Amino acid sequence: MSEKNNSSVQRKNSKTGSKKFSLTFRVDSGVIEHNNRDFVAKNVNADRIPLNIIYKQGRLEDKYHELFDKAVEEYNARQKRLDRKKTDYLEEIKNSKQEKPFYEAVIQIGDMNDCGIGKENCEAAKQMLDEYMLDFEKRNPNIKVFNAVMHLDEATPHLHIDFVPICHSPNHGLPVRVSLKGALKEQGFGGKNAKETDRQVWASSEKKFLAEILRKHGFEQEHKNIHRAHMKVDEYKDYAARIEKMNEHINVLKQKPTEELTQDEIAMIKNQNDYMRGEIEKRNEHIKILSQRAGAKFIPFNVWSQEKITFISAELERLKIPFAEGGNCVFIPDYAEKTCASIAARFTPQQTQGVRAEIAYDIDRLILSSENFSELLEKLKQLSYEIKEGKYLAVKSPRAQRFVRLRSLGEDYLPKNIEKRIANRDKFPNVVREKLKTANETEQKFYITISQTIIEIKTLRYKPRKANPKKPYTFSNDKDIDFLSEQLLTIRELDLNSCEKIYSKAEEISKNIAEKNKKIAQLAEEIPTLKSDIAQIKFFFSAVKSKDTMAQMKLAAAREKVEKYGVKSEDDLQNLQRRLDLIPMYSQNLKAELSEQQLELKRVQDLIDTYEKITEDNYISELLEAQKEREAAEKKQEKTV
Repeated sequence: MSEKNNSSVQRKNSKTGSKKFSLTFRVDSGVIEHNNRDFVAKNVNADRIPLNIIYKQGRLEDKYHELFDKAVEEYNARQKRLDRKKTDYLEEIKNSKQEKPFYEAVIQIGDMNDCGIGKENCEAAKQMLDEYMLDFEKRNPNIKVFNAVMHLDEATPHLHIDFVPICHSPNHGLPVRVSLKGALKEQGFGGKNAKETDRQVWASSEKKFLAEILRKHGFEQEHKNIHRAHMKVDEYKDYAARIEKMNEHINVLKQKPTEELTQDEIAMIKNQNDYMRGEIEKRNEHIKILSQRAGAKFIPFNVWSQEKITFISAELERLKIPFAEGGNCVFIPDYAEKTCASIAARFTPQQTQGVRAEIAYDIDRLILSSENFSELLEKLKQLSYEIKEGKYLAVKSPRAQRFVRLRSLGEDYLPKNIEKRIANRDKFPNVVREKLKTANETEQKFYITISQTIIEIKTLRYKPRKANPKKPYTFSNDKDIDFLSEQLLTIRELDLNSCEKIYSKAEEISKNIAEKNKKIAQLAEEIPTLKSDIAQIKFFFSAVKSKDTMAQMKLAAAREKVEKYGVKSEDDLQNLQRRLDLIPMYSQNLKAELSEQQLELKRVQDLIDTYEKITEDNYISELLEAQKEREAAEKKQEKTV
C-alpha cells in the first residue's frame, strides 16, 4: 500500500493526534431474514455467525399487536359504518403507498480498512456500537424496535435496527398509527425544506450522538461521502449518474487549452481511464451487493429507449421488484426476467402534447384571470412567451423554437373570440354563487369548494385538467369541478342533505348488496336440490301403484319430497318445474340489481370521501399536492427522454 493510501486508512487529527473514523447512519428497507441469518449471503463468514450480538429478535406481527390492538379497538368503537372498521392493520400498512410496515436503521463506524474484522480498531468499533445501541430507544421514544443485531460476521462491525415508527392522532383516525414522518416530527425532527428532510435531520442528530461516543473513546469523526454495502437501488441510480457526470466534466476539460487548466484538472485528465475503471469496478460491486440482498442473480435486460426504460422502471417499482438502471439496460433479478419481458411488451410510446395544444391551454387559463385581450398578452409575456404583432398575431412558447399564429389554433383563439370569452369568464362562477344562496348545508360545502377551486385556478396556483381533452379549457370543462358537480348530483338524486343521511345510505346499500349476494348464492344452491327433488316426485306419481319392494322403498323417500312441496297433482308438479326453470332468470335479475347498487354504493362512497376531505379542510391542499406529484413525474420523464 502506498504512503498516500496508508494515510487514508489511519487518518489522524494533526492537532490532537486522534484517529478519525467515518460514521454511517442510514434508514432503509430491512431484510429480517438476512439480519437473523435465516439465509447466509456470500459476503458472510459463516464461522463467525455465533459472534453476532442479538439485542432483540421479535416478530413484526407480535409488535403490531402490542402497539396497535388497543388503538384499533378504540377506532372501531367510534365507527358507525361497518366498511370503515379495521380488521388487520398490518396488512393495511403492507398495501399502503405512503408507509412501510417497518424500517431499518443501518449504523457503522469506520470502514473495512480502519475498523474491519481483524483490524486494530475493530474491538473499539464494536464497543462504541454497543454503547450506541443501548441508548437508542431512550433517545427515540417513537421508534419501537422489534429486531436488532450487531453483525460481526461481515467485513466491518455494523448494526441493523428494525423498528416500527409511531405517532399519535387522538382526534383523527387511529389514536396511534404508523408514520415515520409523524414519529420524527413528534420527536422534534421536522424537515426544514426539500433538501433537508426529516430523515436527514434525524440522521444528523444520531450522528452527533455517535460523534460524542467517538470522542469519549479518544477518536474523532471523519466527514466523507461514502457508500456502504447496503446501498438502496435509488442510491445506486444517483451514484451511476454522478459517475457519468464526472466523466462528462473531464471530457469538457479536454477541449480547453492546457494553459487554462489548473494542476488538479490536468491530473484528472491524465488519470481519467484509471478513475473510470475504478468507478466501474465499484459499480459492479454494488450490482453484486444488490444481488446478494435480493437473494438472486442480477442480469441485464437490454432496452434501447429511455422512454421505455422509464416505463419498465415504474412498473418494477410498483411490483416491488428490485432493479437498477444502467446505460441502455435495466438490471433485474433472474427470477423476474419473464415479468420484465411482459412489462416491456405492454409498452407503447407516449404521445407528447404538441406545442399548439400547450399554447392553447395557457391561453385558456389566462382568459379566466384577464380583464381584456391586452392584459392576456402581457400575462403571456410573464410566462416567457414572445409576441409578434402584425396582420396575424403570433406567439412563441418558451418550449418552442417557432412562432405560432393564433388563428392556426382554431376559431376559439382568434383575438375577437378571445375577447368574447374574457367577457364571459365569470358566467360560471356567478352561477355557483347563486346556487350557493339556496343550497342546503351539505350542498353549501361543495359549492364553496368549487368556488375555492376556481380561485386557485384564476390565480394560477393550480393547473386545471380538462374533462374533455378535445375542447378548450373552461370552468365547465374542468375535471375537478366536474367531479364536485357529480357529488352534488348524488346529494340531490338520493336526497342526502345531511351527514347522517349520507352514512346511513352507505350502510343501507351495503346491507342490500350483502342480502342480494346471499340470495344469489341460495338460488345457485337451490337448482341441483330442486332438480333432484322434482325427479323423485315424478317417480312417485309414476310408481305409486307398483307392488315392487324396491320401488316401495324408493316411494317412501319420494313421498317426503311430495309432502315437502305440497304436490298433489300434475299441475303442482308443472308449477314446481316452472320454478326451477325461472331460477336462472331470477338470479340474472338479482345480479343486474346488484350491479346497480354497487355503482350506487361507489357514488355514495365517493361522496363520503370527498365530504370528509372538505370538512377536514384537506380537499384543496390535496389537489395542490397531487399537482406537485404530477409535475415531479413530468420533470423526471423529461430528464430521461
